[in-house]
Amino acid sequence: MGEDVTLPRLSRHLLLASALEMARLANDALSRAGLDEASIVGEVRRGVAVVSELSLVLRGPADVQRVARALRHAAACEGVTVEGRDAVRMTFQGGGPARVRIVHRSRFVEALLRGTGSPRHVRWLERLAQGRGGLSWLCAQARSERDVYSALDLPFAPPELREGATPRIPPLVDSVSGVFHVHTTWSDGSASVAEMALAAGKAGYAYLGITEHSRAASYARGLDAERLAAQAREVKKARREVGGVAILHGVEVDVMPDGSLDLDDETLASLDFVIASVHVGLEMEATAMTERLVRAVSHPLVTILGHPTGRLLLGRAGYAFDVEAVATAAARNDTFLEINANPQRLDLGEDDVRRAAACGARFAIDPDAHTTRGIRDTPLGLSVARRAGLRREQVLNARATDEVLAYLSARRRAAKRRLALA
Repeated sequence: MGEDVTLPRLSRHLLLASALEMARLANDALSRAGLDEASIVGEVRRGVAVVSELSLVLRGPADVQRVARALRHAAACEGVTVEGRDAVRMTFQGGGPARVRIVHRSRFVEALLRGTGSPRHVRWLERLAQGRGGLSWLCAQARSERDVYSALDLPFAPPELREGATPRIPPLVDSVSGVFHVHTTWSDGSASVAEMALAAGKAGYAYLGITEHSRAASYARGLDAERLAAQAREVKKARREVGGVAILHGVEVDVMPDGSLDLDDETLASLDFVIASVHVGLEMEATAMTERLVRAVSHPLVTILGHPTGRLLLGRAGYAFDVEAVATAAARNDTFLEINANPQRLDLGEDDVRRAAACGARFAIDPDAHTTRGIRDTPLGLSVARRAGLRREQVLNARATDEVLAYLSARRRAAKRRLALA
């Protein structure tokens, strides 16, 4: 019945990544049966971090029983139920609910637009469509959603921004050129430096930042200064072996409870960049945590503040701190805040990204990858950035390789001067 697939066990809600995987499995089954693929709509298409259901729209005509038979053969499918003449509901092992609705080709654009939502956005479109034949009539005349927005004299609204009225659309960041925050077998990753670099190249990225945990993270085999120096030799070797991907050597250094860093300045200054992250002391009171993070982002050698709230979606709330204070300090010190694209983190979330951006902060979209597959989680972080309205110039790794390398080199030289390091 298809490939062996394991989806994380969740209750009542789905991580965005799980829902996207369910959609892939459903469409694989439809394709094998000779049917068209279904389009993702609803919260998943809008990039919401935690969703209640996967919603799909299949352009018909197609027989609902044939669709149901195809979906029963989807990998990890647990059950299929036909609902009336035009819908199939299915569940996945550990993955939660999905619904596939079949619509005639003449109504597909409307189904896509209304199904994507949000309800507030659709109601806004309906009001604007009054006197122009109505939204349903405009959709019936359109070949695509873009045609509908054009008929309403509106710019096309990317799905990530459809949470309300969108009379103006900012030029959203649409891709990143490379990725930071990647672990290897030197700490708690499952692949070598070269293997991670090859995976980054296959995913279309031009540069890769290796960042093992530091020594305080003993549970993850964190590196001290001596092991970091040894890893630097492997990084140099991988640079010779892997073409087409620039490999940067960094570290994910622990932020200690007082805001100091787990490694000395001389060691950090030997690296291309530094991510500073909190892994322990998450229960700290908000004022103390704010002071801790402000001190970390103010350190001249810290390039990025990793997973700033420490949250785990559907598992652990983030620790409390003053986002504006930390964002202001980060902006003042040319330090970037991370949008961690790990499916269970998506940290910072979109609301905090907006608040931080309003304070002048800039961001890095990182996969926090521990496997070669993990590098491909980066688009999840891109969805967060787009939902927050970020532009390309606000994202460090949206820059091209030469620009990033030159920037990081100049930043490191400036930091060494400030710290009076040789």
